[in-house]
Amino acid sequence: MKKIQMQELGIQNGDIVKITGGKTTYAFCLEWNDNYDKQNEKNFVCLDESSKNIPVIKASDLTYSNLQNRHFGNLVELEKSSAIKAYQIMMIPLYVLGTEKKDYNIDWLEEQVVVSKEDHIRGRHHDPKKIPGFFVMGGIPDSQAWIMDKNTAIEISNKTPENFNRMIINAGNLNSVIPVVQRIKGDGFEVTISSIEVYDNCMKILMYVKDILVHQEDWTSGLCTPTIRGWDDLGNKYVLNRYGARGGGSQLGDSLWGVTSRSNFSEISCILTPTLDKHAQELTLSIEQLLWDVRKHPMPQRVTPVEKGQPIVMTPSSRLDEKFVIHGGPWELEIKLGEK
Repeated sequence: MKKIQMQELGIQNGDIVKITGGKTTYAFCLEWNDNYDKQNEKNFVCLDESSKNIPVIKASDLTYSNLQNRHFGNLVELEKSSAIKAYQIMMIPLYVLGTEKKDYNIDWLEEQVVVSKEDHIRGRHHDPKKIPGFFVMGGIPDSQAWIMDKNTAIEISNKTPENFNRMIINAGNLNSVIPVVQRIKGDGFEVTISSIEVYDNCMKILMYVKDILVHQEDWTSGLCTPTIRGWDDLGNKYVLNRYGARGGGSQLGDSLWGVTSRSNFSEISCILTPTLDKHAQELTLSIEQLLWDVRKHPMPQRVTPVEKGQPIVMTPSSRLDEKFVIHGGPWELEIKLGEK
């Protein structure tokens, strides 16, 4: 993180921070300097002043994976925190190094790392197919986060927890569908939440976003992904677990909604966990931010075959340009709940 932003949050170089996205994890916070800048940095375009002033963090690959945020540019919550030295960490191997338990070790840890429950940790190995990986089940003494190094005792567990995959792979039984049909209108976009499907283990929020923000040039497309969270009148909180299979494109928008060729349409489903409390009477959904992954596609190239005939149209698979367009919220929708 940039030094000035660390100072605003009271964070010093090397402090431990708690980061909450789709999941909560912990990490050491280091000052962002020129060595962290790369030529292939993502291009972010903020459409509102509040988004321009939000601090930016660069997460390591593993921290990013443990956050389960799915997209660069999504919002996370960050605060200064702490962790305790672990006497022992209980883990499940993700990659097999051998057949004996003695083969599982963390000698590859060159320095201290901070871990939390349900984190993944990865080590080093000269053979890329044998990189050691582990799923953290817990630690001693009891804590939210632990500091460990190569001298920390580890216990290998053969028991697979229910939340081992962390991400909802399969929904349970569909128990009810709550009609919503509420809209948010902004300058150049319109968001419609059509319904909520309530399953045994999650909720699915069905959304549609129409916009004229991303088609600033020809041959562009932009899938919208919202940062969304919710809470009910009983105090339960619901967080984004993953995006569903529904995805963007303008075909549906053109054929069903009659939008113009300068408009963009995204059909989205957001999986929130846990499932809706059956005693809740009101649900509030907050769209914290809208983010468009905008891609400029190259013009098709016509290739004339050796033999006479119609030219063959070929479109290169590589993209000429890509950027992330951000519009900050939040926008809140209050949904009255009946029988679920």
